[in-house]
Amino acid sequence: ELARIAVALGRPLDWFLVEGPQAVVSRRTDAAAGQLSVPLDRAVEKVASDVEFLVEQGILSPAATDLRLRPPQDLAEAERAAARVRAAVRPDGEPLLGLGEVAEQLGVLCFALALGDRGGDGAYVSIGDFGIAVINGNTDAGRRRFTLAHEIGHHIFADEYSTDLSVADVGSETERRINGFAVHLLLPRGSLAQRWRTLTGEPREKAVRLGVEYRVSWSALCSQLKNLELVNEGEHRALLAHPPTRADYLELGMGFVEELHPPFVPSSYARAVLGGYRSGKLGANRTIDLLWGSIAKEDLPELAALPIEAYQREFDPLP
Repeated sequence: ELARIAVALGRPLDWFLVEGPQAVVSRRTDAAAGQLSVPLDRAVEKVASDVEFLVEQGILSPAATDLRLRPPQDLAEAERAAARVRAAVRPDGEPLLGLGEVAEQLGVLCFALALGDRGGDGAYVSIGDFGIAVINGNTDAGRRRFTLAHEIGHHIFADEYSTDLSVADVGSETERRINGFAVHLLLPRGSLAQRWRTLTGEPREKAVRLGVEYRVSWSALCSQLKNLELVNEGEHRALLAHPPTRADYLELGMGFVEELHPPFVPSSYARAVLGGYRSGKLGANRTIDLLWGSIAKEDLPELAALPIEAYQREFDPLP
């Protein structure tokens, strides 16, 4: 009977039997009415529960690097915080490609999942030594990266949890500053300005190239170009009115590389789960569930052969 109810509600059976992570419960309790997306809320709860389970089983260990900074008091501090984070993970000033892997370096496990049109943009929750970011993989590729950069900000500034139904809808001064952090993390002032000066052609052609190179949304790029006074007000309006098309990419011989395509799970998390399967701590179905269907049963590796001593211990007499 309980199994049938679980199927009807789209919940795993243990959801009825095991209390959810305290951070998730607190996040849900503190959220204002109507400020939670049901698909996003369920995904965050499951990911957090999965991470707690893996840690308790000794399968998953936290990353060594975990940079934390005080919350910025203004946008200038947000930009300086972004510069410190970039210096820790990409000191060469180049675009932060592979943002999911960068997040792992900073102690954030990122999961990009197909949450649908009503799944919001993303959420962050702190579980023990881990920061967990859940990103709606159904949003545009550039927006996914911006959302993750925003959730990294919540982690760096030691927020316990945050639900971002729309990172573009800035609801507080804190969120505005974290957005400023995210923009400068992906589009740093010095790097972007230098690259802009080296490019030739009309402003729109230069902007299209930069969007591809830095893998950001058109709106975020145009706003940063204006903020850094690389384009004037008129050029900014003209850029926003004419976003790039497939023809633009073809003519420039470039293609927009999509990151965080769902289902995306962190590489360290995936290695830990597969290691748990190889060692016999996880069954096949549980492994596939923990990896959010990113692999099929036939893709699973061969199980490691257990030494004879492991079997002998099962029959050792009690002391």
